Amino acid sequence: MRLSTAQLNSVMLTSMQTSTTGVNKSFMQMSSGERMLKPSDDPLGSVQLMMLDREQANISQFQKNISNLEAQLGQTESHLDASNNAVLRAQELVTSVLNASNSTEEGREAIATELDSILDQLVDVANSKNPNGDYIFAGTQTDTQPVVKDPATGKYTYMGNSDQRMVQVAESMTIPSNQTADAIFFSGGSDIFNTLDQLVTDLRDPSIEQGGLTASVTSARSNLDTTMSTINQVWTDVGGQRNALARIEGSHADNKLLNNKLIGEVKDLDYSEAILEMNTQMAALQATQMTYSKIQNLSLFKLM
Repeated sequence: MRLSTAQLNSVMLTSMQTSTTGVNKSFMQMSSGERMLKPSDDPLGSVQLMMLDREQANISQFQKNISNLEAQLGQTESHLDASNNAVLRAQELVTSVLNASNSTEEGREAIATELDSILDQLVDVANSKNPNGDYIFAGTQTDTQPVVKDPATGKYTYMGNSDQRMVQVAESMTIPSNQTADAIFFSGGSDIFNTLDQLVTDLRDPSIEQGGLTASVTSARSNLDTTMSTINQVWTDVGGQRNALARIEGSHADNKLLNNKLIGEVKDLDYSEAILEMNTQMAALQATQMTYSKIQNLSLFKLM
């Protein structure tokens, strides 16, 4: 089959263009360090990268959630520790109320003063805020002060709700970011605030004799025991949640490393292979250019 000059030119130019494109692609790959310059270079690999990138983004969000949650649980644990110490001291003071040495007005006042201080401390804990100014123990009503004293009745009441704010820390796992004051200080029918407040009032009432404090002391002991038990249970729960977060964070870190490895295998350029490909394309280009130059110098070619 005979080729016209136009046909031969077209074949040669197409061949040179193909080789030039291959050389340029190799240069761009080595410059970027990436094997795929566009999705069409490897459609299957592009889909894999998209899925891996999405998973990495999810893991990063989970890790951010875990970091924030760890800070919140740490703050909660600190407040529970303070509450535990305060209740322990209150138990000691309540037990000492009926001692003969505290039967004097001065002795009773000293105990009342310290119990009153402990009451204030526990109320302050229940009304704690986070750095953003949200109430920690108010459930999901974070802008509502959870524990207030009703000026009409003189009783402490809980104004928040019992809801917990759940945080997603893994694909199918959530952990509560908060505990509520009603579960800690108003649980089991006891109310440590009103119990201590009543005992302080009785201690300061001169009409109530030392023997008459028995009922008030018995009630205080019972409620303090219940509150202590609740605090320890919640404290244990929070500690378990922090341990779970550490394990989940470790799993996320491992998965992120594995995904990075897989991304590298799909995306990163094999420089040895790229150099070999570029040399092949350059050799093909040079051979085509030389062939084209020689063919153009043939007399028969020139006459056609």
